[in-house]
Amino acid sequence: MSAKHDRVIAALEKREPDRVPTMDMMVEYSNIQEILGRRTIPFEPVFKNPYAARVIDFLGAHLFTTKPLDMAMDMFTYERTAASVKMGYDSAWVQHTPVFRSGGSHRLTDAFGRYFELAFHSRGNLATPMYMGGLIDGPDAWHAWDKKGIFRIPEKNYRAYSKVQKAFGDDLFIFGSFSGGLFEVTWQSMGFDSFVACTRREKAFLGSMIRFYTDLYCLILEAQADAGLPGVVYSDDLAYRSGPMLNPKMVDELFGDGYRRLTATAHKLGMKIIIHSCGNVYELLDLFADCGFDGVHALEPTAGVELKKAKEMIGNRLSLLGNVDVTHILVDATKDEVFEAVMQSIEDAGGGGGYILAPTNSHPDISVQRLRWMLEAVEKYG
Repeated sequence: MSAKHDRVIAALEKREPDRVPTMDMMVEYSNIQEILGRRTIPFEPVFKNPYAARVIDFLGAHLFTTKPLDMAMDMFTYERTAASVKMGYDSAWVQHTPVFRSGGSHRLTDAFGRYFELAFHSRGNLATPMYMGGLIDGPDAWHAWDKKGIFRIPEKNYRAYSKVQKAFGDDLFIFGSFSGGLFEVTWQSMGFDSFVACTRREKAFLGSMIRFYTDLYCLILEAQADAGLPGVVYSDDLAYRSGPMLNPKMVDELFGDGYRRLTATAHKLGMKIIIHSCGNVYELLDLFADCGFDGVHALEPTAGVELKKAKEMIGNRLSLLGNVDVTHILVDATKDEVFEAVMQSIEDAGGGGGYILAPTNSHPDISVQRLRWMLEAVEKYG
């Protein structure tokens, strides 16, 4: 086991490592290519050209299979892991989400019944698609939904993660990922209004849907463990900037059993499991610990989360990950500002262990240079 693995495991077990570990979570194609020293070709002009768009739409409607998207996802997963190693991170949240099943020049749908708009960032490259709505409006639609694509996700995960673990596992603690958490895929496949109505009128249906995805995610954990991954990030955005999207008691009632099954499964397989949730999660921290998660990410400062306060509240039960701002510090801050932010995070949460420094999220305007400054500051002060 490498020094990087020792460092990350010590932090996840609330022990003090030799220095504060780091975690990468970059998912932006243009930034990854920049790290790897490659030029990127902007896709936006092609997709927005009316003649090219017709061809793309025709292929999507008549000749499309998931294989090209799966191949692209596998290649992207490999390249983004290579970028993490080149940057010198201790660990990386490596997302592999082979869920898209049809597409065109403007829209994608996925295996869970969600549809997305294609998005582009300022440099003209494809950005993370924007969720727009759900295609499952009730029990009948759910039972009729073609689930073959869902059943293939564990095998696709195994294939991709086996390759990156074999290539980079000695140089990096690799966290696998899910394709959206229990809460996200449940409400997003039907829309939030319909989801809220189901919590009152169709609880039995909702429970069966959540159990289905819990079973699926346990299979995904098995596949990722078989691929050799030492950890996984379970991503489930549960909060706004103002606080939880649902009452924490309802979160526990609907999803708590599923969360506990996932953490118990991961631990039986010898894996660490952390939960990612954007927003202000103060009111959810005890629930995350009660459900057995080893740590929590993102702890957004722009959502009012103070790392020192989170450490005082839950630092003896959960490791803390993230908290480096992605609205200014990693976008357009000076080197001194980046160093100061890193030093403050280490001061607030690094003492005694249990902290992994990382950005709170990923988006195209994050500066690769400022990420390098962040890592330089950790080496100096961590």
